[in-house]
Amino acid sequence: MSNNIEYKKDPKNGKAIAGGIILIVGIVLLFHQLDLFFFPSWLFSWPMWLILPGLYIGAKSNFQKPAWFILVLLGVAFLADEAIGNDADKLIWPGVFIAFGIWMILRRNNKLDQAKWNKFEHGFKKQPVDFTPPPAEPVVDYKVKNEGEPVVINEPVAGNTHTHHPYNDDLLDVVAVFGGVDRIIMSKSFKGGEIVNIFGGTEIDFTKADIQGQVIVEITQVFGGTKLIVPPHWHVISDMSSIFAGVDDKRMRHTTTINNEKVLVIKGVSIFAGIDIRSY
Repeated sequence: MSNNIEYKKDPKNGKAIAGGIILIVGIVLLFHQLDLFFFPSWLFSWPMWLILPGLYIGAKSNFQKPAWFILVLLGVAFLADEAIGNDADKLIWPGVFIAFGIWMILRRNNKLDQAKWNKFEHGFKKQPVDFTPPPAEPVVDYKVKNEGEPVVINEPVAGNTHTHHPYNDDLLDVVAVFGGVDRIIMSKSFKGGEIVNIFGGTEIDFTKADIQGQVIVEITQVFGGTKLIVPPHWHVISDMSSIFAGVDDKRMRHTTTINNEKVLVIKGVSIFAGIDIRSY
């Protein structure tokens, strides 16, 4: 009997909390228009348009997705900057980067790491215990070359100097902060993954990969960009929440039959950033 207990959160709870947030916002706006109560001016400032969507996304996903944290963190930083003044820049923005760094370090229980651990644990339990003693260390016969023999130097292969790195894992986990990441997905059973761009860019090439059924790639980016190169026969569905951003699908139309059994779903939040989808 397995002792592993999985605690699943009810998505209805998240939707109820999200609905409650929208209800409270509506009531506050109504009272503000009727002048029934006094509300501080910062409550209606533009950084609240980052905080409120962040809370909504977090409540809807049971606070499992990273997008809500990034939105709320940036909103609070801009809000504090307006409330305190110009002197706040010396402390607020370093604090934002410190908080984001701590969050990235402590983000150990995300779905990708959990899936990798479950896969490792599942494979580990299937392996029988081998009590056979390890073999003895082989005896190496060292041979000293003559002084007249030429020395052979192994030169690096020219084809391995490119910046696009093959990636054989079934799960994708990319974080680009003030930099760029290029990946070529080689897996023939790609399961999905997560991309986080903060003032950075990511390029993912799926032309040598394969998927079965529906696969979800979640993208969270602020002041960054993502380029996805997908096979022309894949069905790509965009379910992004964009704020001053957009998804640009530049694939050729009506040239290849779309396979509805290979569906790539793009979810997440894009703020002041763009997503470029192409096929070659």
